[in-house]
Amino acid sequence: MKFADALKKVPTSIHFSSYVDETASLCTWQVPRAHELESWGDAQSLTGVYSVQQPLIAPLWGGRSDIEVLGKLAGLPNWRGYDIVQATVDERGIRGEIAWRQLLNKGVAPSTFGTVTAGLAARDADVANALKQLGEPAPLGDSFEAAFIADPKLFDGRFANNQWLLEMPDPMTRITWDNAAMLAPSTAKELGVKNGDIIRLSKGDASIDIVAWMQPGVAARSVILPLGWGRTLAGSNGNKKGFDVYPLRSSASPHYLAGVKLEKLDVRRYPISQTQEHDVMEGRPIAIEATLDEYKDKPNFPEFESPDPAYGPLWKTQDYSQGNQWGMLIDLNTCTGCSTCVIACQAENNVPVVGKDQVARGREMHWLRIDRYYVGESEDEPDVAFQPIACQHCEEAPCENVCPVAATSHSPEGLNDIAYNRCIGTRYCMNNCPYKVRRFNFLNFNQEVPETRQMGMNPNVTVRFRGVVEKCTYCVQRIQMAKIKAKTQGRRELREGEVVVACQQACSTNSIVFGDLNNPKSAISRRYRADRSYGLLSEIGTRPRTRFLGKIRNPNPEMKTVKA
Repeated sequence: MKFADALKKVPTSIHFSSYVDETASLCTWQVPRAHELESWGDAQSLTGVYSVQQPLIAPLWGGRSDIEVLGKLAGLPNWRGYDIVQATVDERGIRGEIAWRQLLNKGVAPSTFGTVTAGLAARDADVANALKQLGEPAPLGDSFEAAFIADPKLFDGRFANNQWLLEMPDPMTRITWDNAAMLAPSTAKELGVKNGDIIRLSKGDASIDIVAWMQPGVAARSVILPLGWGRTLAGSNGNKKGFDVYPLRSSASPHYLAGVKLEKLDVRRYPISQTQEHDVMEGRPIAIEATLDEYKDKPNFPEFESPDPAYGPLWKTQDYSQGNQWGMLIDLNTCTGCSTCVIACQAENNVPVVGKDQVARGREMHWLRIDRYYVGESEDEPDVAFQPIACQHCEEAPCENVCPVAATSHSPEGLNDIAYNRCIGTRYCMNNCPYKVRRFNFLNFNQEVPETRQMGMNPNVTVRFRGVVEKCTYCVQRIQMAKIKAKTQGRRELREGEVVVACQQACSTNSIVFGDLNNPKSAISRRYRADRSYGLLSEIGTRPRTRFLGKIRNPNPEMKTVKA
C-alpha cells in the first residue's frame, strides 16, 4: 500500500501509541498512550458478563487511555477514565457507592446484560460453496508459494521489544532472537539449501533476503514467512532482530503469494541460536506415546518403556507421613508446546534474559523448557510431541550426592532445594543431572537493572548473583505464602488448590497439575498413579517426583500411520 510514502504527504498527522516506533517517526505529533495495566476500562463477554478493568499502577510516562482520548475529543466534561467507567456502570443500573465498591472487589457484575450471539453462527453452506469455487490450485512450476504467518511470539511485530518473547524458543523450530524462512526438508535438499544459508525471495520488483531453515511438516515448494521481525524502531531490544518479510507482502494477497522466485545467495552463512538441536528421541523412552488401540490393549504402556528399577533405594528415604509431600504431573496428551508456562516461570522467578550469543553457547537460563520431538519416518509429514521439562525433584537426586558444599539438598516435603549462598559454582550437580535442567549464571545479568524493570520483578523471589546454579523450585515461595496464610487463619493444613505454581496457573490446557500427594482427595493424588503415568528415565533409579501421562494418538484408520 506504500503507507509510509502516503503518510509523508499528510501535513498534520498524530500518532497515539505507547511507543515512538516507525510510524511515529513519520508523524508530526506523538500522543503518549497509557498501557492497559495503567488504564481504567470495562468489557462485556459474549455471554453478557460485565467486568471492570482496574489499573494496577498510575501511568509512568503521563499517558492517556483510549477512552480518555475519545472522551476528550467528544467533549465530555468528565473525560477521565475513572469517571467514564463509573458513568457506564451507573447506566447499567449499578448505582451507589456500596454497589460500586462491591463491583471493584469482585471484578464482575452480579447479573448479566444479554448475550452477544449475532453473526457468530457459522454458515456451513456458504463455506462449502466458497471452497468449491476455489477449484484446483494453479501449478507452481519452478516457482514457490510464500505463506505469511503471525509469529507465535511477536505476533505482527507489536511485541518485538519484549525480551522474554525474543528469547523464548519458537515452539517448532526452537530458534531464539530470529525468524527464518521455513522450507520442507525435501525441498531444501533439492535446492541444495542448508540451515543458515541466505536465500532471496522475489516477485516482480519486491524481494527480501532471509535465512533459510529446514522445517519438517512444511508443504513441498512452499516457504513459511513469520511476520513481525526486522523492525528498525521497535526499541533497544527489538531493533534489527530477525528479517523483515513485509516488503514481499502485498495488500492484494496478504496471506499467500504464488509465483515467488527462490534463489540461494553465495554469501556467508547466518548464525542461528537454537535451544534444541536433537529433533528425535533416538529410540529413548522420553515422550512416551501410544495409539488408542495400543492403549486399550495395554493401559499401562509407559511401564514397558520406562520401568521402575528392580532394586530398592540406594539411600535412606525421606519420611513423608507428616506434613506435605509435593508432586507434579504433566499430561502430554494436552500439552500444545505453546511455551506460556516458560514465560510464566520466567516472570515468577526473575529468570534473566541472556541474549542470542549466550544462547548459542548453551547458556540459556530458562528454568522450564519445552522439548519438541518429531515422530515418524517421513521428514516432510512427521507427528510432533511436546514435553515440558524442569527439575524433576528426584527422590534419589544425583545432584545432591555430588555437591561438595551441600548447597543442594532434599527437603522434608520432597523438594530438591538449593541454597544460593552456599553454592560456589563447581557445576558438579549440572554434570550429574540426567535431565540437564540446572542453569549456571555465567554473567551478572541483573547488574544495573533499570528501575522500571526492577518494578516488574517478583519481590518474593531473590535475584541470583553471578556464579551460582539455579533451577525450578516448585515455586517454593508460593508454598510458603500459602502456609503463612493458613497459619494466620488458625489452620494447620492447606486446602486443596491453595498452592498453584506459576506454570500450572498459566497453562491454558490444564496440562500441569501440582499438589500434595499426602492428601488422598487431591487432584494430583488421583492422577499421579494413573495407568499411563510414568517417571522420565525411571529405569536409572532417580525416582523423579514430577511424572508424566503418556500421550495417546487416535489416527484415522484410513490413513497410513508409521510410528518411529
